[in-house]
Amino acid sequence: MKLNPLPWLRSLHAKLFLLTAAVTSVVTIAVALVTSENSRREATAYAKRLALESADTVAQEIHLMVPGHDDRDEMKVFADPLRVNDRLEELAGPQRIIFQIDVFKRPEQSHAGHGQNGHLELVASSLKDESEVDIGSELASYLRTSEPKAELITLTDGSQGWKVYKPIESRRKGRPPIGLVRVYCDMERWEAVWKTTLHRTYTTLPFVVLGEFVILWVILGFVLSDPLRAITQAMKRLEKGDVESRALVMRQDELGTIATQFNVMAEQLQRASLERETLISEIRELNATLQVRVDEALEELQAKNLELEQLNERDALLREELGQQERLAVAGQLTAAFAHEVGTPLNLVNSHLQLLMSQGDVSPRTRERLDMIHTQIQRVGDIVRKLLGLTRRPQLSLEPTPLRPLIEGLHQLWIPTLASHAIHFELDAPEDCILHVDRKQMEQIFINLVNNAIDAMAEGGRIELRVQADSASDPARPRWLFELEDTGGGIPPEILSKVFKPMFTTKPEGKGTGLGLPIVREIVRNHGGDARIESVPGRGTTVCFSLPGFAGPLTATPVPAPEQAQEPQTQA
Repeated sequence: MKLNPLPWLRSLHAKLFLLTAAVTSVVTIAVALVTSENSRREATAYAKRLALESADTVAQEIHLMVPGHDDRDEMKVFADPLRVNDRLEELAGPQRIIFQIDVFKRPEQSHAGHGQNGHLELVASSLKDESEVDIGSELASYLRTSEPKAELITLTDGSQGWKVYKPIESRRKGRPPIGLVRVYCDMERWEAVWKTTLHRTYTTLPFVVLGEFVILWVILGFVLSDPLRAITQAMKRLEKGDVESRALVMRQDELGTIATQFNVMAEQLQRASLERETLISEIRELNATLQVRVDEALEELQAKNLELEQLNERDALLREELGQQERLAVAGQLTAAFAHEVGTPLNLVNSHLQLLMSQGDVSPRTRERLDMIHTQIQRVGDIVRKLLGLTRRPQLSLEPTPLRPLIEGLHQLWIPTLASHAIHFELDAPEDCILHVDRKQMEQIFINLVNNAIDAMAEGGRIELRVQADSASDPARPRWLFELEDTGGGIPPEILSKVFKPMFTTKPEGKGTGLGLPIVREIVRNHGGDARIESVPGRGTTVCFSLPGFAGPLTATPVPAPEQAQEPQTQA
């Protein structure tokens, strides 16, 4: 069987195993080294403590060997060196851990200098050959210390050991020490024990690490690999089409959650598969009757096409009539302006003419000419009055008008224009919105505003008409708030205040007369409301106005088609 470790190395099991094994190995080795080093330090500290305790014991034993109870006889203890020497050998012991104990005394003739500047005299030693005892001049300096001194030294055989100096204090206060104890504690035995322990640690460490690897492998296999393998195999069976495949992982951890979610997904897929088969069966049954329904739909479509052709013809007629209405509106505005501009000077001329005719010194020939001028002025005045009569505000014909049928009828007129400009129209109005208005003038309002919005969106967009009840109005005399919003280029702030002025327009010459928005505001005001415009350049324009609602019961009346609505004029 060919082994391929590369896929295993890419697996999550391998990554976690290698990472955890590396960390565990480093920690185990570090713990072993630290433990070994601590053992060595503890052995060294124990040897030092043993040497200090041995020196203190020797000093106390010498005090006990003082004859009698007279402190003046304390130097007599050194009179019997053999007794001291036997005691030293006894304290050193047969194992020779304390391999050398030396006792020195202060020279008796050095009382003036307290014996601290001369050479000490060797009294006894645990060595059999006292000639090997090193007596140096520096020993006297340790008599000046109040505490024992311990030094870690290298012995003659190359091993390390502790050398401790302990002054033998005098029982008499104020007197110098009577002698000095020097103890050598060999570290060779402890070094051997430490090296044996270190060797045993290095020998067992690989097996410990190997055992950790085995335990880690088994734990990762149980905790991670086995559940992942079960989930993966279930996924492969599901991929091959076995919708009954499930991951049998009963765990309370993340892998158990994944397995549970997979089982839920598999159950959903199984149900979806059953539903799909049921749906296919239903589709096959529906195919038998589909042809009949298609034929019925084709017949209905042909009827709709015929209705659409009739609607297009009606739309063409209405557009022609609306064009005439626009021209009449422009003529009416021009007539009003003309009547105003001509009527004022005519009145002034007529006044001065009457003053001339009232003078008595006017010749008959002149009076005849003045009468002729007066007759012509009256004729011009009659013409001006007739023109003003044409521009008078028409009487409102208020009637209950449902909003939705009105807008739907107008929308049929707008459909070709909206489609050609890639503009989508939306109506957001309550079903019970009923206005008490002049229907013809309402048609004129909405046509003006929608066509203005179309002109503002040359590259397409959206027109939305939003309607809501005015909560501040009297329920007996309700009003409705209207907002017609487009997504065009908007109106610059510097000209926003001029858009309701007659004859003001931003369109090119021949594209508008500047009367559309003034007519809209005038109609709204005639119905007791007012109109305003909100615009953000680059984002669009919103025209806001209010109209009266109908509070009484609505009788069933036929909805007339929008035939007399005037075409829009222009938006500023």
